[in-house]
Amino acid sequence: MTDTQICVTLRGHTVADMVRDASRATAAGADLVEVRFDNLYVNRIEVEPIISTDEKGEEKVEKQPPIIENRPIEDIDTNSAIDALKDGIQIPVIFTCRAKDQGGFFHGSEAQRITVLESAIDSAVSWVDLEINMASKHRKKLVKACGEDVKIIASSHDPAPSSMDEVVDFVNSNSDSGTLVKCCYRNVDHSTSLHVFEAAHALSESEVSIALMGVGQGGDWTRLHAPLLNQSLVYTTLERDYSLFQRGMVNINDLRTAWRLLEYE
Repeated sequence: MTDTQICVTLRGHTVADMVRDASRATAAGADLVEVRFDNLYVNRIEVEPIISTDEKGEEKVEKQPPIIENRPIEDIDTNSAIDALKDGIQIPVIFTCRAKDQGGFFHGSEAQRITVLESAIDSAVSWVDLEINMASKHRKKLVKACGEDVKIIASSHDPAPSSMDEVVDFVNSNSDSGTLVKCCYRNVDHSTSLHVFEAAHALSESEVSIALMGVGQGGDWTRLHAPLLNQSLVYTTLERDYSLFQRGMVNINDLRTAWRLLEYE
């Protein structure tokens, strides 16, 4: 049996959607879920695909990206939303409120975002995600507020690495930044994903708890082989989309099937 825990990132843009997804994640065997609280600050509007016919008379379906509309920050009652999530989710939660410059949807000021994170910590959430590159004065304050009770995901979201050593050095340099170091590399391809995989292998005997992954082709290699690499945590999704592997993501059910076939669990 693997010690690697499975986290499902919840997709919803309302509290009700997140609670519904959390129930599905729990039924699928997730150990914990990630609440992307920043999702509440936008509306996602799906766009109908463009359907056309090529010169051979064959139908082509071109998927369109969704429209993302900002909601006023003040529309969200932070404490009420957190209370409703606590009441509706039965397994441990990683609380994340990602700013736009980190790939998230929170479009308010950094001071407002820090207030949201403080509210989550005050609610005694199981885990909170604190970016490694957060301003030192803010991060130190939040880490102190976490105390011994709230565990910290020390996260980074950087461009694709140029070498295995770059990843290993970054993890070791930030090993004391949280309970677990999460590195998600953007725009990886097969060669740069290999750097991430090799780094995970090099760190497999380390005492540092890690979750390494990529966004792009090959980014799912460390997720699929997380038990072999002794990764402490792997992020998954409830999405079922043919493009998941191109984005480096993996559905939780597909992951568990792969682990059974590979005899990881």
